[in-house]
Amino acid sequence: MSDENERSAAMRGSPLAVGEYVLATKYNDGDPGDHFFVGFVSGYTHHGHYLVVDNDGRSQRANGFRRAERITAEEGSALVAMFPDIGDKPGPSLWWHLDRIRCGSPDV
Repeated sequence: MSDENERSAAMRGSPLAVGEYVLATKYNDGDPGDHFFVGFVSGYTHHGHYLVVDNDGRSQRANGFRRAERITAEEGSALVAMFPDIGDKPGPSLWWHLDRIRCGSPDV
């Protein structure tokens, strides 16, 4: 990763290492109507956005994702199970859903 990309990633918090399992969202707000994905960090764009791939190494968004956060396998499974019900629909952000999963809330 270039120095510029590292600085851009560092402005968002600690840069995530390649291979980290993450929830990634197109925009920082995590709107479920925008592109989001659970996968693995594969690098950074020249703008410092996160590049995320699936299990087979297929890139999920050429322009990268602006926000990504490390998640556990259990959190990833819970999120993926919700995607059919929350994707492309108005409602709380993906980050809200992740917080609810982490709190063990029964209404996720």
